[in-house]
Amino acid sequence: MHKSKSGRYMLLGLQRTSVLRSVYIALITCWTSLVLACVIIVIYPIPGTYLWITLSSILSSSLTAPVLGPVGGAISGFLFGLAAPYVNPSIALPAWTFLPPTLAALTSGLYLFNRWKEATLILVSQMVIWFAHPFAFYQLMPIVSWEYWLALALIVIPPIRNRIIESISLRNPRTLTPALWSLAWVSRIGGDVITGNNLAIWIFGWTYDMYFYWAPMTLYYAIVDSLNCLAGAIIGTAVLLALKRSGLRILAVDFHPALKKEIRPPSLNENPSK
Repeated sequence: MHKSKSGRYMLLGLQRTSVLRSVYIALITCWTSLVLACVIIVIYPIPGTYLWITLSSILSSSLTAPVLGPVGGAISGFLFGLAAPYVNPSIALPAWTFLPPTLAALTSGLYLFNRWKEATLILVSQMVIWFAHPFAFYQLMPIVSWEYWLALALIVIPPIRNRIIESISLRNPRTLTPALWSLAWVSRIGGDVITGNNLAIWIFGWTYDMYFYWAPMTLYYAIVDSLNCLAGAIIGTAVLLALKRSGLRILAVDFHPALKKEIRPPSLNENPSK
């Protein structure tokens, strides 16, 4: 009898795992398709190039990590990066199109799920690559890196990091929007932008002859990147709170480790005085 029950429980566990895996694959597919469809909606240009930032950047920077987590997000980012140039060529780099969205999703996913050391390693490696190029120190070019330093600070400073992770995992309505803005900044700047910038100077040669579109445009990028993250945070807040109220538990953030630390009421058999 005991073996029969054990076998039944094992079978139910395998079935549940199979269902969860199927749901997760379906979620990755649906989210990737949604973000991919949004590349046809352009928002603002990248001066000096043919490239445009689209609605997909706004959605993915704030929502990919909570929806899919680090692994699913990286898979989605990789697939998106391969397919997006065929949907809208104006967002595609000349090569390596899959790399910026993949690292953006991976970095923000690791950060949200408190794998901050891995996220820091990715960002610091990118910064080392950036500063290894002489163009990074040309005239006023050092000011370009201020966005990278802010992303790094959001990751490594414990009180800020813990507050952001707690706000998003618990979906606190009062602090969710600024927390999602911070997550979007880590994703967009610490993953997408710095990767694209490294490709630009090391692979594509967009350096000294395009200097006017780098340091002199710092204020422009400060404004548009901040508004990009703000729009993503506002949309993300509405989406995450709506799904929380619906009671659906299908997102990666619904299974965040921080949710397991909630205080449980004492058992009736326990002595409250202990």
